[in-house]
Amino acid sequence: MRRIAALAGAALAAGCAALPPAAPVAGARAEAGTLVLAGAEVEATWYRADAAPAGLLLLQHGFARRCANLRETALGFAAGGFTVLCLDADMARGNAVLATALAAHLAQRADAPRLVLAGHSAGGLFAARVAAALPAARVAGVLLFDPVDAAGALAPALAAVRAPAHAFVAPPAACNAQGNARPALHAAAATVVELGTGATHLDVEGGDTERLAVAACGDGPPRAEAVTRLRAQALQAAQAMALRPAP
Repeated sequence: MRRIAALAGAALAAGCAALPPAAPVAGARAEAGTLVLAGAEVEATWYRADAAPAGLLLLQHGFARRCANLRETALGFAAGGFTVLCLDADMARGNAVLATALAAHLAQRADAPRLVLAGHSAGGLFAARVAAALPAARVAGVLLFDPVDAAGALAPALAAVRAPAHAFVAPPAACNAQGNARPALHAAAATVVELGTGATHLDVEGGDTERLAVAACGDGPPRAEAVTRLRAQALQAAQAMALRPAP
């Protein structure tokens, strides 16, 4: 995702147009807020269902991205029974310091007995690090959207997690570092879903991505049918994780 960061300033200056906005999701809403982590205030967005939630799910954006890029996916998880948390934060190399701080915060929350930790791209490494730093009994599962590894950190993070890990991977391309997370996923015996020809690194963002990101990644825009299928499969996996008995 570093190519996106390199072009971000130019995009702002040029007023780069976004793709069509994502549709609203019935039964769910977004709320902006903050969390104090490692002594610093971090912007956070909570996505909540109108009905009582069945669990808490972290959904972390990738490098050089924002929670807004996962808005419709997050609302879909909320409508499917989760309270969803996303941090607007630097995700370079999976931000190990922030991951440890967030794990400490989540471990103290009485309203989150079990958690699904999910993330996209570098946010996938971040989610795995959060899961590894939490007590095993608190982790229901790890859900990764085309994750990107950094300095071999993904394998030990996943190895420290006793819960299931489930990954959706697109074909090798620039923004997933040519699929560099695959060895770690296989070493961890994660369930790997190959999204196949035509899938893109940005499918999880769907209509919340931008033309700049599509151009930077170079593997084409998300297709509506692929986005819908990915979100449905991810929700099903997360729900199954949430129902899994604690170790």
